[in-house]
Amino acid sequence: MDKNNQNYYDDDFLEPPIRQKKPKKRFHISLFKVVVIILLVISLACNGVLMYMVFFNTTSTSSSSSATVAQVNYDVTSDLTAVVAQAQESTVGVLTYENDTSSGSGSGVIYKVDGSTVYVITNHHVIEDATKIEVVYSNGEYITAELVGSDEYGDIAVLKMTVDFTVTAFDIGDSSLLEAGETVLAIGSPLGIEYAGTVTQGIVSSPLRTISVDLNSDGSEDWDMNVIQTDAAINPGNSGGALINAAGELVGITSMKYSSEDVEGMGFALPINDVVELADEIMETGSVSRPVLGISGISLSDYSSYELYMYRITTDVSQGIYIASVQSGSAAENAGLQSGDVITAFDGTEITSYKDFLTMLYAKDPGDQITLTINRNGNSMNVSVTLG
Repeated sequence: MDKNNQNYYDDDFLEPPIRQKKPKKRFHISLFKVVVIILLVISLACNGVLMYMVFFNTTSTSSSSSATVAQVNYDVTSDLTAVVAQAQESTVGVLTYENDTSSGSGSGVIYKVDGSTVYVITNHHVIEDATKIEVVYSNGEYITAELVGSDEYGDIAVLKMTVDFTVTAFDIGDSSLLEAGETVLAIGSPLGIEYAGTVTQGIVSSPLRTISVDLNSDGSEDWDMNVIQTDAAINPGNSGGALINAAGELVGITSMKYSSEDVEGMGFALPINDVVELADEIMETGSVSRPVLGISGISLSDYSSYELYMYRITTDVSQGIYIASVQSGSAAENAGLQSGDVITAFDGTEITSYKDFLTMLYAKDPGDQITLTINRNGNSMNVSVTLG
């Protein structure tokens, strides 16, 4: 007995009792042997019969049948791959130059085709400050484009060019019908034209999101944009490219993303319904008509008391739009606004930042009448202004 066995007991080392053996009878032993031999013979006979049957059936089956080997074709194409192929042909690359020097690249979408004249939509920030613009089509053709017009606040630009080959414009969808969780694809040229036609897939994270942006790179947010949020990968160079739904319809123009080590999968596209409205106006008039007040000002909340002192801005008001100057002949001058006035409310709504002011101003149309509440030398008053 193993001493290490868990069932070990001291008694196991005692001599086991000796049992008395009964004498065996030879007759019983002989009978047992006979039974075993009979069973063994029967077993061998059965096995022989089974082996014969198996061998006979296998041989006859092999000789009477001829097997045919068929090649199986697996088609991995789908409706989605066909949608992507068409969308890639309607998506272009956009190259920009400043003084004949390459300055950047982005993407664009073919919006309208009128004979040999093609109109392409891209982002304003893609072509901003460019002195020359080239559009690169899916067939590899480089075509110099004319800037029809652009809008900084809508971040939209329209390009025009003439081509001698066949191109197809996107089918325009309805961005107001998008739902969270709906499949979308982003197509563009991330990191340069060499990656043109890159496709990324995701879902609509939010069909309507409002984000604040800094348009003049001064570190302060000065405009609210309505966007579609998606987790489809959007990278530098995708700007101006296509966001399409599963039917291949253009539902957005990819525009920006949150870029941070702590953020993943937060890209944004301009809703196509908003884009079409701006693009059509640009094609018709060359620009987007927005109301003008005719002032230059700053948001008091963006500056410390020391900074205000350094800029020689004296006011007892802590928030609002400080009017630094008034343009001659503008709506502001016609309404009697003066340098040093502080706009504290717009149509009765309190103004806390320049972003609030611009958002409310550009929600109006030229010719609309608004009421501004201003603080002048410590006194509050309402001023009626007809926007230019």
